[in-house]
Amino acid sequence: MMLARMAANFYWLGRYAERTENTARLLEYQLTRLVDADADEIALGWRVAYRALSQSPPQAPADVDEAEAFLIADAYTLTGGLVEDTTNPASMISCWGMARENAREIRPRLPLRVWVCLNQGFLWLQETEFADAWGEGPAALVSRAIDRLRLFAGVVDANMARDDAWRFLELGRYVERLQQQIVLLDVWDRIARPDGDGLTLSWADLLRVCGAFEPYRRDRSLTLQRSSVLGFLMRNPEVSRSLHYATDRIESTLQGIDPAGGRPPLAAPHRLALRISAALELDPGEADAAPDAAPDAEAGEPFGPLTRDSRTLHDLVQATYVDYPVTAGLPT
Repeated sequence: MMLARMAANFYWLGRYAERTENTARLLEYQLTRLVDADADEIALGWRVAYRALSQSPPQAPADVDEAEAFLIADAYTLTGGLVEDTTNPASMISCWGMARENAREIRPRLPLRVWVCLNQGFLWLQETEFADAWGEGPAALVSRAIDRLRLFAGVVDANMARDDAWRFLELGRYVERLQQQIVLLDVWDRIARPDGDGLTLSWADLLRVCGAFEPYRRDRSLTLQRSSVLGFLMRNPEVSRSLHYATDRIESTLQGIDPAGGRPPLAAPHRLALRISAALELDPGEADAAPDAAPDAEAGEPFGPLTRDSRTLHDLVQATYVDYPVTAGLPT
């Protein structure tokens, strides 16, 4: 078992790198639609992106609601706040910088190529003039950022030994992915409910945001329905941004970290990860459910329990491997 501080650095390195890419993916989806979509559809897309990233809507007069606030705001300002605003802890530059800071703390344990790739990516974004990049095309900068972040993931995969350092980095990445994907599915499902204004979210667009449109078409029919799409993004084990895929990776890394391996008694984070996997089989999104069935309001919000469990999972990881009492010693 590695030292708690070092484990925390690897864990948060994985989380911040994943968080940066998640923001970039949502922005890429929204910015590629600016030319073809009308103003109401663009405003709806911004609502999705900002809610999924837990960001407040832009400032607007007191008598203006959230939907109108995104109609008033311009795309350049909305994008800049999520890309280059160093005062926003959720912006790409802030998250990339935090990933870099965590990597700097564990520099002796990182392969040189991993550090160089991460550091060069951050410096590239820091030195890029946002206005100039916007002039090349609204989505150009975030698309290149995604390429650099995926290059970083590949360099990690190719250069790091499969030891606890790698496991904690992977654990952070997939805990972050699980949380972010649950929020995205929840937000999309809420906003996609009919509200009488004639605007709807496309389930095909949700699949595209998650990089799952083509796998879905191969696996399911061309008909896109709420239950089928949600079921696919929750349970498909082969789609890298499905909830099933994330929980499976979390389970496997926790099994390697846990001193007892997969033998009982399992550590608390491992037990909860298994429980989340079981819950996925019981949550909404059944492929054979009624095609246009809306969530049962009396049953509560459909993604609420998954959201709470994913947050508790992070807390248990911290309590078990990072913030455990000194008198208790290392987990055994």
